[in-house]
Amino acid sequence: MIRHLDRWHMTVAETDSLEKEASFFEEHREELVEQANGQFALIKGDSLIGIFNTQIEAIRAGYERFGNQAFLVKQIVIADIPLNFTSFHVGV
Repeated sequence: MIRHLDRWHMTVAETDSLEKEASFFEEHREELVEQANGQFALIKGDSLIGIFNTQIEAIRAGYERFGNQAFLVKQIVIADIPLNFTSFHVGV
C-alpha cells in the first residue's frame, strides 16, 4: 500500500498519522514554493527529508528511508487544486 497522501487507499488511522506532516507542509508552504515550486516534498514528522523532481522519486526515497512507515509526499504549489470526481456508477 502506498503510504503517502493518497487518501483513497488509506485507513482513517493512517490518514490521522499524517497530520503532523501536513501541518509542517502548510507552515512552510511559502518558503518551499520560493525554493522549489512544482517539485515534490518528502516529509516525515516535522522534518523536510528532501525535495525531488518527480513524485515517484520522492515516494521511492520515502520507502528506502522509512520502509512501511507513513510519510508524506506532496507537490509544492502555492495552492492545492481540489479534485472532484463524479461516479458514473450509481449502484441503483
